[in-house]
Amino acid sequence: MYNTYLPPLTHVSPLTVIRRELNLPRPGTVLVRLTQKVQGRDVVAECEGDPEYIFLDAARGLGVDSDQVSRYMVKERNTWVEEGDVLAQREGLSRRAIRAPGNGRIVTLSDGRILFEQTGDLFRMRAGFPGTVVETDGIQGVILETVGTLIQGTWGNFGQDFGVMRLVGEGPGDAMTTSRLDINLRGAILVAGVCEGEEPLRQAAELSIRGLILGSMHASLIPFVRKLAYPVVLTDGFGVKGINAPAFDLLSGNIGREAAVIAHSNDPYSISRPEIVIPLPATSHVDIPDEIVLLEPGVRVRILRSEHTGEAGMVREILPEAMTYPSGIKASSAVVDLGDSGVVTVPLANLEVLQ
Repeated sequence: MYNTYLPPLTHVSPLTVIRRELNLPRPGTVLVRLTQKVQGRDVVAECEGDPEYIFLDAARGLGVDSDQVSRYMVKERNTWVEEGDVLAQREGLSRRAIRAPGNGRIVTLSDGRILFEQTGDLFRMRAGFPGTVVETDGIQGVILETVGTLIQGTWGNFGQDFGVMRLVGEGPGDAMTTSRLDINLRGAILVAGVCEGEEPLRQAAELSIRGLILGSMHASLIPFVRKLAYPVVLTDGFGVKGINAPAFDLLSGNIGREAAVIAHSNDPYSISRPEIVIPLPATSHVDIPDEIVLLEPGVRVRILRSEHTGEAGMVREILPEAMTYPSGIKASSAVVDLGDSGVVTVPLANLEVLQ
């Protein structure tokens, strides 16, 4: 039975090959070459940002009727201009002019108003973590590769940054509180078990931290956290669970090292996930992690639902017959050894593989 079941997979790997594809939102210019080594904050590609559309009241600015504006136009539609260039001008004793508010082009003229398309600020795509360029199309995409620790999370507030990790508290369930935040944490990537309120997050912003790794937080904080300037990744979701033991062991064992916090949203329609990448020196051959792992005895798993939610353990056995639970649900199940928490029987649908 178990060799046909494909559970969700989360990578919590101490040493693996990490290969990530980075793409500009639109074609632009790739600034790196194959085999080039880059640092986390290096710009690897750039393109024009989203344009802004602005209505200019030319009739009012020139002091003429709307149907007369076309007589005073200096630039034609679709003509690209620079900031300050004259778009329309009226000569005479009271000379008047309409100037371009930025670099862009005239889209149209209607009812005495000019619709102006202003080019967006240059979008610069950074590497996110130290690595080597292994592939690029030259105009939009780059694939970077590095070796290190990979910890995938369950939720992120978008954005990413790179910095030295510092532990707030001592254990995987310790809360991030204002009393634990001081000037020594400025510019760091903070690791904490739980966050229960907005005030510690505000204080962390005042310290200009580069990122925050939490086990969990209250779901009520989602709107506030999405507005923060620094990236936040949750390893275990919402509530007060803290960081699962395998992830905490890897994070606490690498405190003082530089890490990348990549706070992608955990979108079911995207292959991107929120994750933490800790580059490490490779002393021997390291494999690329599996993307599919069958559920079978000896596989490490985490419980997604039930009273043991968030706990990790090892599969002892896949039961040959479906089990009936007190709720009346009948489900294919596994026996999981949770260590100090004992041995439990869990529906296969409530498990994910930790690799």
